[in-house]
Amino acid sequence: MKKYIIKYSFEFLVIFLGILISLYFEQSRQDRIERERKNNSIGQLIKVIDQDIIQIDQFIKLQEKSLMSCNLLYHNLRGDNFLSRDTIIYHISSVGRALKSFFPQEGIFNQLISSDLIKRIESDELKTRLFKLFNEDLKRHDVHTKEYDNFFLKFNYSLSENFFLEHNWSTDPKEKKQIEIINYRFNAKYYESDKFFGNLIHSKESITSYLAELGELKSTYKELKKLCVNEID
Repeated sequence: MKKYIIKYSFEFLVIFLGILISLYFEQSRQDRIERERKNNSIGQLIKVIDQDIIQIDQFIKLQEKSLMSCNLLYHNLRGDNFLSRDTIIYHISSVGRALKSFFPQEGIFNQLISSDLIKRIESDELKTRLFKLFNEDLKRHDVHTKEYDNFFLKFNYSLSENFFLEHNWSTDPKEKKQIEIINYRFNAKYYESDKFFGNLIHSKESITSYLAELGELKSTYKELKKLCVNEID
């Protein structure tokens, strides 16, 4: 009897251990699959970050050109320099081009959240930075961008209304021909008015503030990319 008990106990133990080992390997397989999915998503996020940094750099260059035009027009209205009417109109158009603003890509982050892969991220700092960027920084940026675009939409409408300005802009800072002036009728009275000068001052302040915000976002993206690379490694 004792022999049978030992025999069946041993068989039970073997079966039990076999089940445990099978469960262990299955869990390990599932963990590996989820880890690979997480790493693939982080890899895609790195590519998006690189694309957004390139986009930010392009907009910084465009905004800097608009700010330079603001300063030239400001000093012209103050009597510090002479500009021909064609040059004035060119730089007025350049200020108006500040309307073109940065729109980040948020799809991969939303995918990480909706699939619960965010829980697989091992770095608490990375998770904290991701949530701060997409739930705070970019939402605040979106609010500022709407205010910014709203002002420059009105500014550009005033240019069409007062200068009969027809123009085309390039959004690629590398292109040789940045701005094409098709037609205009110079309005000296409006150009020298308090209203235009006030809009010009507001443009300078808005562009300067927006450039600072873009610079901060670029730094945030770079730090985030380092954490993403470390997470995969």
